Amino acid sequence: MLPRPSARAALLATAVLAATVSPLALGAPASAAPAKHVDDFNGDGYRDLLLGDQTATVAGKKDAGAVVVIWGSATGLNPAKRSVITQNSPGIDGVAEAKDGFGTKVTSADLNKDGYADIVATAPGELYADRHGTFTVLWGSRSGLTKGSTYASPGSKKQIFGLDVAIGDFNADGRLDIVSVDGDFVWFLRGPFTKSGGRGKATNLDPQDGEDIKPKMVVAGKVTKDGTADFALIGWDAATASNRVWFYKGGRNGPAKPWKRSLPASSELSGSSAVIADFDRNGYGDLAIGLSRSGRGGAVHILPGTATGPAGRLTTLTQNTAGVPGSVEDGDDFGYDVSAADTNGDGYPDLAVGAPYEALGTRAWADGSITVLRGGSTGLTGRNARQYDRTTPGLTNASPDNGWLGASLLLRDFNGDGRAELIATANEGGRLHMFPGTSSGPTGTGSVTLTVPQLGLGARAFMGARLAD
Repeated sequence: MLPRPSARAALLATAVLAATVSPLALGAPASAAPAKHVDDFNGDGYRDLLLGDQTATVAGKKDAGAVVVIWGSATGLNPAKRSVITQNSPGIDGVAEAKDGFGTKVTSADLNKDGYADIVATAPGELYADRHGTFTVLWGSRSGLTKGSTYASPGSKKQIFGLDVAIGDFNADGRLDIVSVDGDFVWFLRGPFTKSGGRGKATNLDPQDGEDIKPKMVVAGKVTKDGTADFALIGWDAATASNRVWFYKGGRNGPAKPWKRSLPASSELSGSSAVIADFDRNGYGDLAIGLSRSGRGGAVHILPGTATGPAGRLTTLTQNTAGVPGSVEDGDDFGYDVSAADTNGDGYPDLAVGAPYEALGTRAWADGSITVLRGGSTGLTGRNARQYDRTTPGLTNASPDNGWLGASLLLRDFNGDGRAELIATANEGGRLHMFPGTSSGPTGTGSVTLTVPQLGLGARAFMGARLAD
């Protein structure tokens, strides 16, 4: 049995070869309007796939990190066209150094509204002047991602800035903002962000009501019906010795003082993830939190959205929930990563849930699996749930050694047919699997698998892949 990690990063292997750099000049000119998609980096109207690998070796520097983009087309993703960007790439701030971890967390949006989506990539190990940790904005353009601006902590010198980030217009001024957490503080960084490295005012939103908050992750979305982006913070409150959710409602005066709620006492935050989606289509965004160390084998906790935030009755889904394939077993890590989108075209978002330590049959090996839970008029349930693993018919280039499937995953409609494809990594096996979408959900038939070398990340079997939120 492989040793079990204590945090998400422990799933990620560190022995790698040098990453290649291959920026592409793709796409037609974009208009001055914001990008149609948050992940169209060259303005051609098609979604691109974003992946970070914090373990990539660059110019001999181990764990320097890299970002990979697979470019989209009229028929979907084109694996033959990709770019690999590192801190050694021309036009990108900084220099690739050992243990920078560039690409540990990646997300995207059109930050400057020039018609090209931009990438935000964190580097928790970066030492920038006297600050620990940074995030870099890789600016989209017709010629690809050829320029990057780095941002460091506006306050603390000791805390690791950029452990997690989320993007949204949280103060309703028409400019996209970034929220970044650093282990002790919650930084609200106002837009506009500029290619010269400029940004608006920074404010520490750490709750001031006697709590000693240790934020672990942040997730953005529209929970209430006012049209303004909100965000939820998930972390440890040392003052009450409990894991909590803090919800910040966006508005014209900036994110409001947070509403908070405790998570189940059995929960641990290592190996956790979250997403906001309206699973029952009642107009309110629901908060889905995957806690892979909740109970025995992990769980997904759903907080339904309301006019004041995710304040509804907590629903918990596990592998023992009716309709969900499999059963709860120690160490499955169900909920390690989650992603939401409509997979079958019925109009309701569904939820993909990774369980990278799932063992198939009597094996002790961490094969990994992914479960797709269906959304519907009553919300997210186990009805008609489907599981995907290395035995899924049609899955290419999978083997018993292709482990940790579901360590990172993404649901997104890349070909515009109204049904999201399932993208998932098998980090121990060094695979990126792309499952096509159908009217019944993702399928292994017609799937495509890329290895680490095919991604341009060196000749190795392991990778520290993290797909965009």
